[in-house]
Amino acid sequence: MAERLSIGVIGVGHLGAHHARILSQSSRWNLAGVFDADAARNREVSAQYHLPPCASADEMIARCDAAVVCTPTDSHFALASAAIRAGIHVFVEKPLVATNEQAAQLQELLVAHRVTGAVGLIERFNPAVLAVRGQIESPRFIEVHRLNAFSPRGLATDIVLEVMIHDIDLARWLVGEEPSEIRAAGVPVLSETDDIANCRLAFPGGCVANLTASRISTSPMRKLRVFSVNRYTSIDLQSKTAETYRLFDEGESVLPTTYAPVASWHGRAIGRHSADVPDANALEAELDDFHSAIVEGRNPRVGVADGARSLKVALAVADACREAAQIARASALIIEKQPNRMNENITK
Repeated sequence: MAERLSIGVIGVGHLGAHHARILSQSSRWNLAGVFDADAARNREVSAQYHLPPCASADEMIARCDAAVVCTPTDSHFALASAAIRAGIHVFVEKPLVATNEQAAQLQELLVAHRVTGAVGLIERFNPAVLAVRGQIESPRFIEVHRLNAFSPRGLATDIVLEVMIHDIDLARWLVGEEPSEIRAAGVPVLSETDDIANCRLAFPGGCVANLTASRISTSPMRKLRVFSVNRYTSIDLQSKTAETYRLFDEGESVLPTTYAPVASWHGRAIGRHSADVPDANALEAELDDFHSAIVEGRNPRVGVADGARSLKVALAVADACREAAQIARASALIIEKQPNRMNENITK
């Protein structure tokens, strides 16, 4: 039987409510408290789990061994810092904090107070990703489309930090390097911040990742494609399915039984393998990993240092989007001010 630890959730909106539900059903965790700045929501969720309502985040922290921070990003640093200084372990939802400086300070606090910190980059726990992770070697090109249907929730947050950061983290993890070149562009369509964005990450080893994120799609999609020498892996992050296409060398005329033939020529063959993906809840898995990291005294699968590296890239992508927009506006202004030479010539 795993050692049970008490935990609380700060911020029980859309995502925080899922955390509270899973923690309340866990054999590893004891949900000891919840807190939300919305007083009505705070009372509602506390009553749902038969918990006395907390008057503040500090009161909730005092009840627990660990805390989950699911509030808007601009409050993450203050809340996570308070938890760490109180000597409790902390799980912070993506994108960790708002700035690189805050991320560095958070890492220093974790070391000083000897507690564990994890970051909610959930796709690392997607069972479809885990089912084929071991087959992905030396990727050369990665393509991701994360297209979400429109929802007013989250519009105040930059799409790169709200949506694309998941795929930035996956690309970093699969390649095993930090990008050496970043190009990006974004467009605001329905809000004051970018609603669709694309970035190109070039890595020192030669891999290139092309990532597209949208929150205004009519057809939701979450697909990851990884191309390596002689191998192509396609992962549907939404349906949790994955398949690998592999080119078999000359002389391998008989495909392994796990591969279905797709095409063949001159003694070579392409085979398709559909991964056996277990039915697993990624959110439950990352909370279980957080628990195990605390009990075993090890780093979580996505610790704060790793989350900080993904945040650093995401902030650089967001900056590149803003720079591209400024250049586009400046170019449009120059064109607008140019005299119409054709009309001048016609007049003459």
